[in-house]
Amino acid sequence: MGVIPAGISKDIIVRGNRIKTDNICRIDGISNVFAIGDVAAMITEQTPKGHPGVAQVAIQQGVHVAKTIIHLINGEPTEPFKYNDKGSLATIGRNKAVADLGKFKFQGFFAWLIWMFVHLVSLLGFRNKIIVFINWVGSYFTYNGGTRLIIRRFIKEDVPQNTTMPKSDG
Repeated sequence: MGVIPAGISKDIIVRGNRIKTDNICRIDGISNVFAIGDVAAMITEQTPKGHPGVAQVAIQQGVHVAKTIIHLINGEPTEPFKYNDKGSLATIGRNKAVADLGKFKFQGFFAWLIWMFVHLVSLLGFRNKIIVFINWVGSYFTYNGGTRLIIRRFIKEDVPQNTTMPKSDG
């Protein structure tokens, strides 16, 4: 089991090490603490396994919780969270992607173009969109995908030198 935050009962940790929440994203049994995204599991009849652990769920839950907190502060009634599934996009490789947009499903180059368009539109600021687009075009034509390495500083450990060499049987 993963690390459970202090004050959270192990009884409300459900499948996938997710924290069980009520229908307004509030942690079960705690009145002023909320959980959203892939750490939360809102178990309902419609979602017996909780919502999918994708960014769109977290974004929509974040907006919902902000409104919910304002309603609670003002003593107003709250509304249950309803996830609006806008579809799924995934790149598989160069010129290859899949797009599942409800009734419309695409694959291949066209789905890859949709993926690029959606991601460019979601960026904030016109300048950011242009910079990312130029970088993508440059990478596309130069076949330079960029270096995707996780690099950490190497610390050399002092290893005691063995003064006697083992004899080989050869």
